[in-house]
Amino acid sequence: MAKISSVLNSGFFFTSPVKLPTSEPEERLITMEEVSWHDNANDCWIIIYDRVYDITDFLDEHPGGGDILLEYAGRDASVAFRGSGHSKQALRALSRFEIGELPTHERIFRKPGGFKISDIPE
Repeated sequence: MAKISSVLNSGFFFTSPVKLPTSEPEERLITMEEVSWHDNANDCWIIIYDRVYDITDFLDEHPGGGDILLEYAGRDASVAFRGSGHSKQALRALSRFEIGELPTHERIFRKPGGFKISDIPE
């Protein structure tokens, strides 16, 4: 306990390993581990079709309620998104929340040999 309090009293604060964006969203690669750090109502990121979205500000606006989105906070929500019958317009509307995409080796859909779904945007 003494070690912890001395660290806290030294002015050193714990921060997550997440780095702030330094490039355009289409250029920013975000790992699944990094997404997993953003898993609550105050900081909510999800993955849909290999793209990463910060939907924190959208939780209160979602027609189905924020709770359904929070079930997938910090995780991949592609199957749930598709399974709930979202339109192509809903997918396009997500673009305002896009902050990056997964590295190629972590992708499921948008990679050579990945799952093919005809109506997802490139």
